[in-house]
Amino acid sequence: MREIFFVYDVYPKSESVVIGGLAIDIGTTTVSALLINMLTGEIIGKASAGNGQIRYGADVINRIIESMKPGGSEKLQKAVIDETINPLIQQMCRANGFKPEHIYRMSIAANTTMNHLMAGMEGDPIRMEPYIPTYYKTNSLFASDIGIAINRDAHIIIAPNIGSYVGGDITAGALVSMLWNRPEFSLFIDLGTNGELVFGNSDFMMSCACSAGPAFEGGDISCGMRATDGAIESCTIDKDTMEPSYHVIGEEGEKPIGLCGSGIIDVIAELFRTGIINPKGKFVREGKRVRHDEYGMGSYVLAFEEEAGSVRDVEINEVDIDNFIRAKGAIFSAIRTMLASLDFDVEMIDDVYVAGGIGSGINMQNAVRIGMLPDIPIEKFHYIGNSSLSGAYTMLLSTEAERKCYELASNMTYLELSTVPTYMDEFVACCFIPHTDTSLFPSSMQDE
Repeated sequence: MREIFFVYDVYPKSESVVIGGLAIDIGTTTVSALLINMLTGEIIGKASAGNGQIRYGADVINRIIESMKPGGSEKLQKAVIDETINPLIQQMCRANGFKPEHIYRMSIAANTTMNHLMAGMEGDPIRMEPYIPTYYKTNSLFASDIGIAINRDAHIIIAPNIGSYVGGDITAGALVSMLWNRPEFSLFIDLGTNGELVFGNSDFMMSCACSAGPAFEGGDISCGMRATDGAIESCTIDKDTMEPSYHVIGEEGEKPIGLCGSGIIDVIAELFRTGIINPKGKFVREGKRVRHDEYGMGSYVLAFEEEAGSVRDVEINEVDIDNFIRAKGAIFSAIRTMLASLDFDVEMIDDVYVAGGIGSGINMQNAVRIGMLPDIPIEKFHYIGNSSLSGAYTMLLSTEAERKCYELASNMTYLELSTVPTYMDEFVACCFIPHTDTSLFPSSMQDE
């Protein structure tokens, strides 16, 4: 294949210029970015922010509906580019003394809906039968085409979509997880508002997606927050005293102001292990940290106001727990449904790769305990962080990786869960801790 070269700028020999690149992960709830030295691969800066589109809906379906209203697609595009991505670029450039016009290449990994809305397209074809997106892959764009505030002639490459609800974020994640290069059967899970999964090996791969909601990233949780300074990211609870012990993101002595995804998993698992909540997520023990409001709704206080870095108690209540149970239920029911469609069982999984920017790591045993991940030997689990952003970074620096991404998207089978009659039954069964069929989680039952 003939190589094509572009001349972006001409500088005097005496002027030293760092050639910049951008890797962006556009999540439904959170947008993360890396500023990169294209010559060395060094990460110059990093930043993240809430997706500005969230005011139009917490999930992709609500945003698709918004895009169909007069001027809706333009509003959604403005929210993610002008209000989210461009400010992140300015923030990183200011912090590192870098000129935005010296950024000449950008890679984006995002789910199918985010890819459409970023490009100013309506998303309705995604949610309507036969669930076919407007596009799966695109030729590279120029920054000026969609208003990205970098060099106007900078090339933008977008990781290709796989199906209506499995997008370039999973193509990028599958790339860096390397499951396509192994004979063993691997399960790749991206925990986000749009939960996406891939199962397979070097011979085949199948993908699917489920609507988990924003709970993994702290959304729909009263004291939820992204994995930033002040977030409780891990926790244990003493079974006798019901006193918590937790780790807070940030400098030593940082006071808690909320809970990120990994912290929520730990807290719910510990509340269940210690018998403070029952399988329905309702509080059944009394203590100084357990309280009920005037309507009878229970909550558990992790940090009272005087212990916290905020003007309120840091707590988790029954509504929060219910929201998270539905999120974890969406993930496990998707796993069960996809494996059943292939006539596989969880015991046949050799490795599980869990991705998502929900903290510095996930306590896999706790994720199993609440019924979010299959009850298989713990050594089979691997947390790989924000694989979508890692994949975007890899694509940015390697044309070979970019080509591999397109190959993966072309060869991956997509399962539309909404067309599987048994999926909703599986989902309902998963909306308990750990599950209505407790035989699926023997290690969780041993804790009681």
